[in-house]
Amino acid sequence: MDPITTPPANLNPPKQTRSRRTLERIVRASLDLLEQLGPAGLTVQAVVERADSSVGSFYARFKGKEDLLDYLGERVWQEALDRWTEALASRNWSELDLPELAAGSVGLLLEAQRSRSSFLRALDRAAGGNEEAYQAFRRHLIDGIAELLMARADEIDHLRPDLAVRLGLMAVLGVVDAEDPASGTRLSRSVLVSEATRLLMGYLAPASPGGVSEGVDFFDIWG
Repeated sequence: MDPITTPPANLNPPKQTRSRRTLERIVRASLDLLEQLGPAGLTVQAVVERADSSVGSFYARFKGKEDLLDYLGERVWQEALDRWTEALASRNWSELDLPELAAGSVGLLLEAQRSRSSFLRALDRAAGGNEEAYQAFRRHLIDGIAELLMARADEIDHLRPDLAVRLGLMAVLGVVDAEDPASGTRLSRSVLVSEATRLLMGYLAPASPGGVSEGVDFFDIWG
């Protein structure tokens, strides 16, 4: 799988511990504000108040809001790609049968979507874009998992295994996207993984029972 290239970013952390901590508080406060209030709620004053910092500390690191947004976009994007790459490399996927591989794939997609897509979407909106970074990240997720599943193309009961894989993964992401966290009825991770795996296996091998095997070890790659 070819890596996604992004514009070079100056993501080198400050050398002094105190300065690093201040930067991390500013970053965390900024992401929280973006997620909770959207771009309009991201002001320098709101950031420093939430970060328990000062305006001087902010401007010692960033020229202004636009500079902060550039930094956040590059950092969140790079962290998302790094964690996704680590997750794909963290286990021997060839040891799993197709239903287990499908369940593991769904688990990875769910964690990635729930943990990072909201930040990428918020940053896209703040930058005046139309979710370019989010859509690129989404394509990267699909491409990575599709490569794993296509290694089992001979087990896929479809005239066009590549089409079955891609449509199945798009359907899974559609289910995840359709969830409304604000409704108070968000499905548990285990239920969503189990049901989305059945959906994916419906494309890959309709005769298979699908579902989540107890032998699949799910893990939080984004904590």
